[in-house]
Amino acid sequence: MTHARRFVGWDLTDPFARNPRPVDEAIMDGDGRVRFSQRVWPARLEPEALAEAFTIQPGDVVVVDGPQALANPGAKVRDAERKLRAPGRTPDVLPVPGAPFAGFVRGSVLLFAALRVHARVPMLDLDTPSLPDARLFEAFPGATWRALAVEKLGGKSTPEGRARRQALLESSGLRFEDSRTCTHDQLDAAVCAWLGWLTRTRPGEVTAVGLPLTQDTDGTLREGRILDLDRA
Repeated sequence: MTHARRFVGWDLTDPFARNPRPVDEAIMDGDGRVRFSQRVWPARLEPEALAEAFTIQPGDVVVVDGPQALANPGAKVRDAERKLRAPGRTPDVLPVPGAPFAGFVRGSVLLFAALRVHARVPMLDLDTPSLPDARLFEAFPGATWRALAVEKLGGKSTPEGRARRQALLESSGLRFEDSRTCTHDQLDAAVCAWLGWLTRTRPGEVTAVGLPLTQDTDGTLREGRILDLDRA
C-alpha cells in the first residue's frame, strides 16, 4: 500500500476572538512518530489568505477538528453531529458573533471552503482509491476518545485526563517526540492525525459518518461527513 508522506491533525481555535490563539498542529509520519507545531490565523480571514496560512503539502492527509459544513437549510444540526453527539450544533447559516461556538464554527467552515476552492484540496470518501494528492477530512475527537476508552478518562483539562488520553494513543502505536504530557489541544490534534493515518493503513477500522455532501454556490458545504472509529 502506498502511504501519504504525512498525516496532519489540526485542533482549531476561534479566529474571531479578540486575541486568537494559534492552532495546534500534529504531524505524524507513517511510522507513528508525532511532532507538534502551530499555525497562526491570518489577520484577514479572506479565502486566499486562509488557504495560504494553512498550506497543505502534496500527499498530506489532513484531518481537522471542526465542522466542514453547515446543516442543510431548515435543519438545526448536521446529521453527522447528531449521530456522534457533537456539542457544536452547527446550524444551517453561519452563526452570528457571540452565539455559542460562533467564531469556531465560522472559522472552520470558512477554512474548509477556502482549502477546497482556493487551494483545490479535495475531500476524500473512504471508498475512493488512494491517490497521491493531498486529502482533507473532518473529525470530532470527542467521539473518538469515547470509542477508544475502556474506562472513564477524566477531564481533558486535568493532568490525569491528559495522561490517560496520551497513553491510549501510545498504546495505539503513536510515539511523541516530546516525552512530556501533551496539552489537551495537542492530544486532539494528534488523534485527528491518527484517524488520517488509519484511512490509509487500516481503512477497515475507520468510518465516515453523515450524509452525502452538497455545495452552495459560494463554496460552502452542506452536511458533510465526520471520521470516526468503526464500532461494528
